Amino acid sequence: MDIQSLEERLSILLDSGVITEKSASICLDAFKQLLRLFGAEKIEGSEMLFTHLPTAISRIERGEEIDGPMPELMEEVRQSEWFDEAMQEIRYIETIHGKPLPPEEIDYLLLHYTTVFSQNQNRRVTE
Repeated sequence: MDIQSLEERLSILLDSGVITEKSASICLDAFKQLLRLFGAEKIEGSEMLFTHLPTAISRIERGEEIDGPMPELMEEVRQSEWFDEAMQEIRYIETIHGKPLPPEEIDYLLLHYTTVFSQNQNRRVTE
């Protein structure tokens, strides 16, 4: 997905009332952060992540709660070689959001981020 595709997706979600302006802004910022990290103009396999992220932030703003993913699945995610990188991105989101995310939302974001890192592993900018 590239920035234009994300902006179109966010516009649809905004127009339908699924997400808030703030969540769209946070999502766009997080996407740009990942583009910089990868040194790319496109992020493969990121559609689920950048659909979940603004809906998660909107749920939090509305006081809605969800159940987390299955513990067995999260055990796999925690063993991923991309776990630390995924957590860094989530901490970045918490920083721009201004408050911590609920553990259940963090778990879903970890699931999505580790998948995106895995699918884009050859695109990372080396520091």
